[in-house]
Amino acid sequence: MPLPDPQLDDRRFQDIVNEAKGLIPRYCPEWTDHNVSDPGVTLIELFAWMTDMLLFRLNRVPEKNYLRFMDLIGMELKDAVPARTSLSFLLSAPQPGPVTIVRGAEVSTLESADTPAITFTTDHDLTIVPPTLRQCLFSSDDVNFSDYTSRLTLDGEFFDAFQQVPLPGDTLHFGFVENLSNHTLSLLIDANVEGIGVDPRDPPLAWEAWCGDTRGWVRCHVDRDETGGLNTDGAVILSLPSNMEARVLSRLQLHWLRLRVIQPRPRQPTYSRSPRINTIEPTSIGGTAPGTHSAIAGNELLGRTTGVQGESFTVIHTPVLPRTEDEFLEVFEPEAEHWERWTEVKTFRDSGPDDNHYVFDSVTGTISFGPTIREPDGLEHVHGRTPPRGSALRIGRYRYGGGTQGNVGASTLTVLKSSIPYVARVVNRVAAAGGLDPESVDAARFRAPLAIKTRDRAITASDFEFLALEASRRVARARCIQVRTDSTASSVPPGTVELLIVPLVPPDHPRTIESLQPPPELLEAVREFLDDRRILGTQLVVDGPAYVGVSVEARILVERHRNGDDVRAAVAARIREYLDPLLGGPDGTGWPFGRDLYLSEMQSVVQSVPGVEYAQDVTLYQVDIQTGQSRAAGQKITVADDVLLLSYEHVVTVSNR
Repeated sequence: MPLPDPQLDDRRFQDIVNEAKGLIPRYCPEWTDHNVSDPGVTLIELFAWMTDMLLFRLNRVPEKNYLRFMDLIGMELKDAVPARTSLSFLLSAPQPGPVTIVRGAEVSTLESADTPAITFTTDHDLTIVPPTLRQCLFSSDDVNFSDYTSRLTLDGEFFDAFQQVPLPGDTLHFGFVENLSNHTLSLLIDANVEGIGVDPRDPPLAWEAWCGDTRGWVRCHVDRDETGGLNTDGAVILSLPSNMEARVLSRLQLHWLRLRVIQPRPRQPTYSRSPRINTIEPTSIGGTAPGTHSAIAGNELLGRTTGVQGESFTVIHTPVLPRTEDEFLEVFEPEAEHWERWTEVKTFRDSGPDDNHYVFDSVTGTISFGPTIREPDGLEHVHGRTPPRGSALRIGRYRYGGGTQGNVGASTLTVLKSSIPYVARVVNRVAAAGGLDPESVDAARFRAPLAIKTRDRAITASDFEFLALEASRRVARARCIQVRTDSTASSVPPGTVELLIVPLVPPDHPRTIESLQPPPELLEAVREFLDDRRILGTQLVVDGPAYVGVSVEARILVERHRNGDDVRAAVAARIREYLDPLLGGPDGTGWPFGRDLYLSEMQSVVQSVPGVEYAQDVTLYQVDIQTGQSRAAGQKITVADDVLLLSYEHVVTVSNR
């Protein structure tokens, strides 16, 4: 619960009326009629009502006072969080040399009369290099390899890409000299129509790239496949993952891309004969860089100082995003010969009188210098140096932006605001997500009791969960798994704290297993934040939860004069909403960790939808997220402590009377 509002005067209307009537015998004993019909009592009630209004306004402590109260316990409003996405840059034509897209390249949405353009910038440099295919290997077990490199150079001679009858696990490896991380690769393939039996629109093939021993083979996104599963001439356009690493295969250390025959899904056609290929010509046609909702401001003059301790200045654009290494304040003092870089600190607690420190409030955009504090003994202590009078201030570069407006849809960031040679166009293939507005005072008041309770130390399970939410605003939910000593003990060994976090996903974004798994950088940020606050000797494991898919089949009878299609859609939407890991569950705060799902419960959910007269039949299915296999769950789906439910595919049919 939030901090209670301080009541400076808790009297209400009736209390004031009763108090005034009690004073009548003392000051006016001849006044004996105290009924509501008496004109004097009417005046008392009138003035009591006016006084009650004054007390109501008095008790409403201003927002500024709340900020000061939070300052006393060290609380600050949380900054805006920028949305993030991946920006795919496509070249006008393959280039003979490297093409670099520098960090800070600006891309935006289309501007209209009603909505301004939303700008994103790239987070780091992206260099697109021409690929050099050095080796081609075939393997059926990923241990023994056959060298097919020479066959690719024989024009007009086709060869089997896999075994004569391809089996799951057959792979064709391509070794490149260059590291092609984040590249968009085009493979121009000369092939014959020999891959008999396969559906060209849905071949059982997977393109994968080697990303080191930790990540292993990572699936590549196929942007376009013109070959129909290696059955005709055409290009295969691939988006390669980040952090590819070199690996030694067949005594050569190269960066590897492979094409693998995978286990077909039920009723998916597969190969009865191997496809045959002649040549493969790789070219780099683009690349992908992470982008953040932000705009760049630079060389902004803030003014001149007066030499007063604790002086502050404000930048033009807010909210300001967290500063990088090249974003800092510079001071030009009257007697100096050049601009001097100053250091940003979180607080002035450890700053001395000679330290060139400043504090940057990201929410308000205010830069403040250190104050002078008078101690109880009467001595004054200076925390941080103040620039001399007349010093000029400037900030060479900073980024501003963030907020929910940055959660733009896929294929909306298409305008190149920066001029980049050889780049023809840009697009975001996935929607931007994670943008949050700056925290409001009301939201901060809900955090205050827990902040006072934890005192920035992780001891109990609730402490770990609260501090995980404090570590990053991208954390939507956190669950601390406690070690138990009964026969159903957790796999977590004693002395280890396992913390499961669920990343924030906007309500209008699909809940998929990929979007609900926390990215590695978020896991690392939470781990580092909690490492400084955990008890010495406690081992901390931060990970994402496991998910169990749930599929529901429901047969309903619709009320008369209701549209069956509308009610069917409403039932399916209600099922998805109830099983939502972030907004579902009985209380609407996300499905509880470790809570079982009962068939009777789902029947009640279906029955509660407006327009449903009654649910004739409801069946639960438990789905394996990885394989898509499902099985009937009976009366309930049992969920472990570290597992959440995830809505899968639902089938709702309308029954006729």
